[in-house]
Amino acid sequence: MGQLMRMSSFISTKSLILVSTSCAIFACGKKSTSSTESATTLSLKIRKTEAVPASLQQSLSLTGTGAGNLSFTPTSFKLWINTIVLQGDNNLSNQFYMCETSETDCEVDFADAASIAAFEAKLSSLNIGAGTFTKVWLSCSPKSGGYMKIKGQVTLADGTTRYTADADNADGLSVTSDSAKAGTLKLTGLNGCGLTMPLSKPLVVAEAAPPASSTPATTETAPVGTHVTMTIFSNLNLVTFFAPTQSPGMGGCRLSNADKAANMPGPAFCSNYPSVFPYFGETVPKVEYYKVANSKTTSDGLVVGDANVLVKIIKDSDGKPFWASFNNYYNKDTVNYGTGDKGVSGYANSVTNFSVNADESLTVKSMDYGFFSFKRSAHTGDVQGEGVENGAGTGHAVTYHYSAFPFTP
Repeated sequence: MGQLMRMSSFISTKSLILVSTSCAIFACGKKSTSSTESATTLSLKIRKTEAVPASLQQSLSLTGTGAGNLSFTPTSFKLWINTIVLQGDNNLSNQFYMCETSETDCEVDFADAASIAAFEAKLSSLNIGAGTFTKVWLSCSPKSGGYMKIKGQVTLADGTTRYTADADNADGLSVTSDSAKAGTLKLTGLNGCGLTMPLSKPLVVAEAAPPASSTPATTETAPVGTHVTMTIFSNLNLVTFFAPTQSPGMGGCRLSNADKAANMPGPAFCSNYPSVFPYFGETVPKVEYYKVANSKTTSDGLVVGDANVLVKIIKDSDGKPFWASFNNYYNKDTVNYGTGDKGVSGYANSVTNFSVNADESLTVKSMDYGFFSFKRSAHTGDVQGEGVENGAGTGHAVTYHYSAFPFTP
């Protein structure tokens, strides 16, 4: 499950002081300053891509038996946003949002404009302390434990359609073929659920602005007494998938209750986390998409049908890349992770290291794994992934071979 399986190991929520019914605004950990921390303010916004193509919302041509998981784009994706913290080096930490009251107050539907607007209204003028902040930590683990809610459907090759379902209203099922019982599916058990998002530019909250310079700024500076807008760009394209046959207990998946009780594999809906990227300003970035096929032995002969990783490259208004993301990608022919020569990846986790190289290629890595020279065109190359033995990860980096295929959703 790539991102989903690994993100559960992020930082647990600290002991916090609730100072209002829905959110708290204060510094935690090592404080930034004392005399100026109320003088600079921050707005947080969420932006998402333009309208999702219908072809991504209802995927076609999936066989109903055997292997063949299929990625699709959900029509609803809800997270309980519990805490948002700006973080820096030397334990610098500035928590500016907390919500632990109710699903109505705290859930954000990343696919719904009204839900996003209500969330932004709560984060329109937040005090931030002085210091240099390099990343944003977003926790989605309320007191009841982390979860996500998804809604979507897939149409199989035999013409039947499978819908996500609210198990409380669909005879205990979470996968249904009855459109009248279609609903929002809750994926639970995501303890420690959180996203660590490095900022494309560090945010420097300082006493005064730096001297003017003719060179491009490498930081975003917010002198005391000013206001800065930080945006989290959300991309939901192809982050969820339907699995005709899934094992019980698989993280981020939900089989029908009957299948799970019998400890037998069955159809399921599953999800990665959404692709999210913090940056400064309010523009909606453009996205380049690449399907990536992998092999243990050679990139020769790899075709787009072999792809099992999706790479999204995020571009600013000038077309310059400033971040990227991975997630696992599934089509009806995708070979399972760790199976055979082509069933490999082991690097589709949260991106922690991004840079544009001198030759315009990209370094896109998740900790020790990922690409050192990813080109923005169809190409082949090598990628560092996790070694696999007997279908399980070993924790050791291995060089795999890949072929990247650009596509337009």
